[in-house]
Amino acid sequence: MYGLDTTGARYMKEMFGANIGVANWRSRNRSYTRENLDHTLAVSRFMIDVELACRSRDDLTLIPFEDILKRAPEETRRSPLPSRWSVSVHYYGARGTVYLAPDAIFGLRLRSPDGTFRVSYIFLEIDRGTMTIAPAERVRESDAFLHRSSVLRKLVAYAESWQQECHRTHLDLLAPRMLMLTTSVARAKAIREAAHELVVKERKVPSGILLFGVKSEKEVAQTDIIDAAGSSIRLMR
Repeated sequence: MYGLDTTGARYMKEMFGANIGVANWRSRNRSYTRENLDHTLAVSRFMIDVELACRSRDDLTLIPFEDILKRAPEETRRSPLPSRWSVSVHYYGARGTVYLAPDAIFGLRLRSPDGTFRVSYIFLEIDRGTMTIAPAERVRESDAFLHRSSVLRKLVAYAESWQQECHRTHLDLLAPRMLMLTTSVARAKAIREAAHELVVKERKVPSGILLFGVKSEKEVAQTDIIDAAGSSIRLMR
């Protein structure tokens, strides 16, 4: 693993037109924590697993974010953070703006035996098991809810984004799904239950837009990573 230095970032910009921002990359590397690194590696490992799984199947093709961005609205393409968008959220007494920035955005194109194609778009969220799933009821029903990080706040924001069709406005995507991968079966079950009781029922959104699974830290066979059937996606342990 290597960290990009300021000189290297400048070279990337001059040679390839890369959008490197104005950050001091040397200082950024020094401030990068182990928790940040573990999360970044977990996202990278999963996306590599998905790509390898797709390569092993003739009927399944990975659609990377770069291809999705090519047909996104011009405003999104010109944004320095095209994978991030704002959502107006109203939850009990709390009103405010929440920013969504999935850990990865990708699509899967499945070719049916009759030659037709079905496409699923995914907003990936890797949960490291350190964030509170759902705060206490008194917090959920207060203005503090939108100002404190929690899995529930993230799920509410995705539900609101789906209802407001932010995915169409920002990325021109039809019916994307959020896929949250966490650290254990028990935590995945707890998150799924919280989503059903506090998001799906209350926000009246289809339960199928929120998917949950477990991602092992160990190496797994490519064929055990992903199984696409129609427009649904089932992650395997």
